[in-house]
Amino acid sequence: MIDDDSQQQQQQRQDLRFMSIREIKDELKEMGISFSDCFDKDSLIERLEDARNGNLSSAFKVASPSKDDNSNPSRSSNSTTTTTARNSTGSAFNREATAADLRTKTVRQLRTLCAESNIRWANLIEKEELVQALVQYQEECLKFSRSGKIMPGKVALIDDDTLTKELTTRAASSLDSTAPLLLDVFATWCGPCKMMSPFLEDAAAQLGDKVRVAKIDSDQYPEWASQLNVRSLPTIIVFDGKTGKELERVEGALSKDQLVQLAMKHVA
Repeated sequence: MIDDDSQQQQQQRQDLRFMSIREIKDELKEMGISFSDCFDKDSLIERLEDARNGNLSSAFKVASPSKDDNSNPSRSSNSTTTTTARNSTGSAFNREATAADLRTKTVRQLRTLCAESNIRWANLIEKEELVQALVQYQEECLKFSRSGKIMPGKVALIDDDTLTKELTTRAASSLDSTAPLLLDVFATWCGPCKMMSPFLEDAAAQLGDKVRVAKIDSDQYPEWASQLNVRSLPTIIVFDGKTGKELERVEGALSKDQLVQLAMKHVA
């Protein structure tokens, strides 16, 4: 019986791997399960697998969206840790609420979040140490990017909801960075995209907190590729940090120095 269950679980995971990220997210949304802390396909698969098997606590369930939420496509119906981080006025980081939200997760989930956030957790023995490391990380993220998912000096692989938040014009606050956004529109099968990938990482490290650096998969989010009028890959686009409007674009792979020069032209 144990072998049968194990084989069934393996088959279920294999089936999930054939699903696209959008299909996984859509099923999680239908089930009312939060996935805002899932930053790659593997973590989404794990969340959906747990949801199907009834292994998730109520902390991962979100309220049904209101009519107003459905009328605004740029607003996610999922409760997110970064949303919890803001208070009711949207102008301050709530460390207590963020920590409380993180404490509902298991040590395994916290370690996964740390790994996905490039936080070294090997020496973090206690659960609370993991929680505090993630709280500090998210506070830094929210000061730097509107979505809270782009870190200074790092290249963030983002989804459609995150890009919408990063490009949304809003009143300036202490949490919103005015750093330009350097976006790489790429595809996993694209040779020049793969060649440029390490250059983009090096450029992000040099740019630090002056520029937000992100990349989005054109195959996973074709509607964004169409909206941005992407005709070749990779396409690198610089957006204004205040208005979210496009400032400049370059088609084709660039070197690290070219990426830095492109971004720095638009740094105030």
